[in-house]
Amino acid sequence: MKEKNEEVLNLAEEILRNIELNEIPLQNVALKCARLGRLTNNQSAMNLFQYELAGYPQDNDGLILAEAFSLARYVNRVFSQKDKIGVSREYIFPETVAELEIEAETAKEQMKVASDRDVSIASSNPSQYVMSPLGNTFERAGLRQIITEKSKKLNKLKSGYYNYALGVYYELKFGDIVEEIFEKRRQSVNKYLSEKLPETLKKLVSVYENLRSKSEEDWANAVHSCRRVLKDVADLFYPADNSEIDIGGGKKIKLDDEKFIARLKQYIKNKSGSERFNEIIGSHLDYIGDRIDAIYNASTKGSHANVKREEAERYMIYTYLLISDLIGL
Repeated sequence: MKEKNEEVLNLAEEILRNIELNEIPLQNVALKCARLGRLTNNQSAMNLFQYELAGYPQDNDGLILAEAFSLARYVNRVFSQKDKIGVSREYIFPETVAELEIEAETAKEQMKVASDRDVSIASSNPSQYVMSPLGNTFERAGLRQIITEKSKKLNKLKSGYYNYALGVYYELKFGDIVEEIFEKRRQSVNKYLSEKLPETLKKLVSVYENLRSKSEEDWANAVHSCRRVLKDVADLFYPADNSEIDIGGGKKIKLDDEKFIARLKQYIKNKSGSERFNEIIGSHLDYIGDRIDAIYNASTKGSHANVKREEAERYMIYTYLLISDLIGL
């Protein structure tokens, strides 16, 4: 997976450079964007750049299909124009990127030929040139209009292609940063637990194993393991002592063995001088504690706990981050 991400990132960087430096024709950039869509399993992107290269599909009435029309927005093909009765409607320019480039280049070549011809006539027969400048002027004006029109459309597409590649680039870059940050936290927690709570570290390993499963029951077991891990950490940092604490509203609770979330919150309160830190970490503990207790209680009563893999993965990440914060105290 890491090698594939590097391939995608390198391709995105290559596309951005190609566009910034005008290194290759835009139709070749579209081919690379299509490959970028394939590498990222983005079916919409693959369809979009297939349309850019081969043309946009139409119905029997010659209208662009709705799905294709919607995708065309991402590369700036859509524009508004008033119809015959003055109603503003949306259209797209349908030429493929290759057609636009060929038409623009052909007009430029014709402009060059016309200019060379004028120079040749003027130097060899000045009187003939004087008689025909009006026709040449109209010809060049028409060519300039074609070049301007096609260039504007190509610039719109260039901007759309660039934004697509840039989005993929930043998504991967950001993802790498998040992954790197979490990996540092994970390693520090594993090192600490291997020294202080080696059996607890084994429970975290079982979380990984359960998350790789396709069974919802195993995902629930992963959550149970997170609960046991947090309880082990609470027993280390703030062992149960049956003392009572005031939780507000005239209510008190005992910090007994099962009140491991409350014991962790008390540990944070004792160790941290920041009320804001207590509020943030405390709220995370409440959220995780309430949810994993609900899943645990359902399982102990023989009920089916509805746990999705994404939810179980989220609890594993929260557990790591919370332990990391606790170690930091």
